[in-house]
Amino acid sequence: MKNKRISFIVILVIIVLFIGLLLRTSFNQYTEQKTLQATSLQRDANNEQIYKLDTINMGMQEAENNFRMYTSLWEKKYFIKYSQGIRHISSLLESFSKEDLNAVSSDISSDLAKRNKQILLYAKIKKMTDSLMSVNLKVDTGTTLPATISFRKPPRPVVKKIIKTEVIKPVPEAKKTKFFQRIKSAILNKDDKKDTALTSKTETVIIEANENDNIYTRKNLEDVEKFYKNLFESQRGNHKLLTENERAILKTNGQILDNIKVMFNEFRTREHQLQQARKMSLRDQTLHSLEVIGTSGKINFLINIVSMIVIISLLIILYRAYNKIVKANKLASEQVIVKSRFFTSISHEMRTPLNAILGATEQLKATPLNTEQAAMANLLETSSSMLLSAVNEILDFSRMETGKLSLSKTPFHYKTILHEIVAATAVLADQKGLKLILNQKDAPELLITGDPYRLKQILVNLIANAIKFTDQGEVRVKVNSKKTETGQVLLLIEVSDTGIGISEKELPFIFDEFSQVINNKRMDWQKGSGLGLPICKKLVDLHHGKITVNSILGKGTTFHLELPYAIAAHPQEVLTDKEALVSRVDAFKNIHLLVVDDANMNLLVIKMIFNKHKISFDTATNGEDALKAFDAQHYDMVLTDIEMPGMDGVELTKKIRAHYDIKKCRTPIIAITGQISPESHQNYISSGLNDYIVKPYKESELLEKILDYLP
Repeated sequence: MKNKRISFIVILVIIVLFIGLLLRTSFNQYTEQKTLQATSLQRDANNEQIYKLDTINMGMQEAENNFRMYTSLWEKKYFIKYSQGIRHISSLLESFSKEDLNAVSSDISSDLAKRNKQILLYAKIKKMTDSLMSVNLKVDTGTTLPATISFRKPPRPVVKKIIKTEVIKPVPEAKKTKFFQRIKSAILNKDDKKDTALTSKTETVIIEANENDNIYTRKNLEDVEKFYKNLFESQRGNHKLLTENERAILKTNGQILDNIKVMFNEFRTREHQLQQARKMSLRDQTLHSLEVIGTSGKINFLINIVSMIVIISLLIILYRAYNKIVKANKLASEQVIVKSRFFTSISHEMRTPLNAILGATEQLKATPLNTEQAAMANLLETSSSMLLSAVNEILDFSRMETGKLSLSKTPFHYKTILHEIVAATAVLADQKGLKLILNQKDAPELLITGDPYRLKQILVNLIANAIKFTDQGEVRVKVNSKKTETGQVLLLIEVSDTGIGISEKELPFIFDEFSQVINNKRMDWQKGSGLGLPICKKLVDLHHGKITVNSILGKGTTFHLELPYAIAAHPQEVLTDKEALVSRVDAFKNIHLLVVDDANMNLLVIKMIFNKHKISFDTATNGEDALKAFDAQHYDMVLTDIEMPGMDGVELTKKIRAHYDIKKCRTPIIAITGQISPESHQNYISSGLNDYIVKPYKESELLEKILDYLP
C-alpha cells in the first residue's frame, strides 16, 4: 500500500513538472511576442517623428509665403493662414519628446513669439507711412532722394521802379517747375497749366513790390520749407525704421530657419544614430525572441512527445491496474458469493439439527418436569438459542456484505419488544448475579412500524455484551422517544454497564469486524465471533440511525442508540402468539396435511406438535413418495422441505401445480427450509410455493403459518 502511494506521488510530481514546464515555455513565447510587437511600435513612432519634422519644414515655408502675400496685398486671409500655420508648427514642436528636442524646440518657440511682435510693429509702421510713400512715388518715382536735401531759393524777378508805367510783353516759355514750387502750387491750389496759358496770353507788368510783402513771402516759404524738411526727415526715419524692422524680421526668419536646420541636423544625426542603435538593438531583440520562440517550440515539441509517451505509459499502467482491480473485484465478488454460499450451506446444515433440538426442547418444556429437569431443559434451550444466534450473525453479516439484507415493515409495540428482550436476557444476568434494569417510564405507549426482529437483534447483542463484560454491579437499559420534524418517532435507547470498560486505544475499532476486547487476567474468558457489534452498527445504519459509545476503562461502558421509526397510521391490537392461537384453535379440526422431509428428526418434531394439537397428517421422506401420496389422497395443505435427494421441494411443487385435477393443483404448499436468503425465497414463490418458514421455528410460528392458508 505504501509503495502504491509513493508511485502515485511520483507520477503526480512528474505531471506537475510537465505542466509547469509547458506553462513556462508558453509564458516565454508570450513575452517574446510582446517584445516583437513593441519593437514594431517603436519603429512606427520613429517614422512619425520624421514625418512631423517634414511637416514643420513645409509649414514654415508656407507661413513665409502667406506673410509675404499679407505685407504685399494687406488681405486679412493671408494673415489668418499665416497665424494658423505658426500655431500648428508650435503645436508640432511641443509634441516632440522633451528629452530629445527640449532645447531646440524652446529656441524656435521663442523666436516665433519674437517674430510675431516684430511683424505687428512692421505692419503698424507700414500702414502709417503708406500714404506718404504713395505720394512720394507719384511725385518722383524714378528719383531717389539724396542723403541730404538742399533747398534752392525761388527766383525773384528784377524789380524796377516804374511809376505808373505798365509794360506788357509776351510771357516767355515756362520753365520746368522746381520741386518746392510744385509743393507750393499744390498747397495754394494753383493750376500751373492755367497760369502758363495765361502768361502766354497776357503781358507782364512788373510792378515794384513792396518790401514788406517780400519779407512775408520769404518767411512763408521758409516755414513751408522747414515743414517739408521735417516731414521728409520723419519719412526718412520711418523708412529707416521700416528697413530695420524688415531686416529684423528677415533676421528672425533666418534664425528660425537656421534653428530648424539645426534641429533637423541634430535630430537627423541623433535619429540616425538612435536608429542605428535601435536597429541593432531591435535586431538583437528580434533574433533573441526568435531564438527563444524557436527553442520554446522545440522544447514544447519534445515535451509533447514525452508527455504523449508518459500519458500512453500511464494509460497502459492504469489500464493494467484497472484490469487488476477488475479482476480483484471480480475475484472478491466471487469469493463473497462463495463465502455467502458456504455460510448458507453451513446455515442450512446447522439449522436442521438446531430445529430438532429447539423443537424437542420446546415440546419437552411443555411436559411435566421436576426442577432439575426444567433447569436442564432451560439450559438446553438457552444453549441452542445462543448457537442459533451465532449462526444468524454469520449469515446476517454475509448478507450485509452482499447488500441483500433488508428491513421488514411490521406494526409492533416497542415496549412489548423491550420487555421480551429483557426477559430473555435476564437468565444470563441471573447466572452472573447481576441486576438487569429496564427504565422506560418516560417513554410513551406507541405502535410503530418497522422490523421488530432486527430491533431485538440489536438490543440482544448490546445487552449480552454488557452482561458478558460485567462481573459485578448492574446492566441498565433506558428507553425514551421523541417525535421528529418529519413525523417519525425517534427511539432513544441507552445500554450501560459497570463492567471492565474499553480503553481509548481500542475504542475507535470497537465496530470493526472480528474486533474483540480480550481480558488476559480472566482464565475463564470466552471469546465471541467478533461480529456482534459490527452487525449492530450495520443494522443501525440500515435503519438510518446512529450508534455511539462512551467508555471509561475499569468503570463501564454506555452505548447510545437513535433509531427512527414511522408511527403506525391505524393502531390496532397486536395479539401475542398464544392469544392468536387460542382464538383460532378450532380451525385445526377436520384438516389433513402432508409433511415431506428427508430428516427424521424434523419429522419427529412436527409429529409432536401436530399430535399435541390433534392435527391429522401423513409423512414422506422424498418427493416421489410425496407425489404418489398426493395423487392417492386429498390434503388440505402440503409442508415440504426444499433440499431432498431425488425430487426436491421445488420440483415437487411444480408437479403439484401441473396436476390434472384443478382442485388439487390449487392446494396450498408451504416450504420448511434452512435457506434464509431473499433470493431463495423469491425463487420459492415464483416456482408456485405459497409461503415458507425458516428453520428453526417455534411451534407458534408453524401453527400461525398453517392457519394463514386454511380456508
